Amino acid sequence: MSMSAPAHMPDGSEALARPGLSWGVKSSFTRYIDSMPDGRRGAGYGAAEAGGGVYFFELDDASGYDPALGQGIIKYRGDLRYKGHGGMLFVMVVDPWIEFREAGAVLTVVDAEYWPNRERRIELASLAPAPAGAPCLPRGWGQLDARLTAAGVEVFNGVYALGELLDPVRFSAEA
Repeated sequence: MSMSAPAHMPDGSEALARPGLSWGVKSSFTRYIDSMPDGRRGAGYGAAEAGGGVYFFELDDASGYDPALGQGIIKYRGDLRYKGHGGMLFVMVVDPWIEFREAGAVLTVVDAEYWPNRERRIELASLAPAPAGAPCLPRGWGQLDARLTAAGVEVFNGVYALGELLDPVRFSAEA
């Protein structure tokens, strides 16, 4: 996985041509990383930059998701990392999953505290249906608004508050 400053494509729309998860995480954070002399971000192992700070994570497994009930887990794979300030700033987003539960949906990721153990996960963001007026997406794709959870606040070292709006999560579970 390269941690060099990425070349930018005009936007992330080309990633929506195949099933997966398309997400910019938090645009202002990405701009902050890009503004630092030693700021780096990189993706690999199933994740790639789709352009404009948006990352695409490959669909790994949707067999645990029942679209008729709107319940279950859609698993994506990929490794996204941000770093800067001589290594004092380090954020990793690995293997995001969308978990649809009766109480609502959440986006979980591998818990960096226990890396390289991929079994331990945290809830990074709570998810809710996108408001009316969200961009039109290809057939089979959905969009959810994402808000930072308590565990997500820790991932960003308390810089962002609980409930802070993240970039929208666009996803497909159709293989």
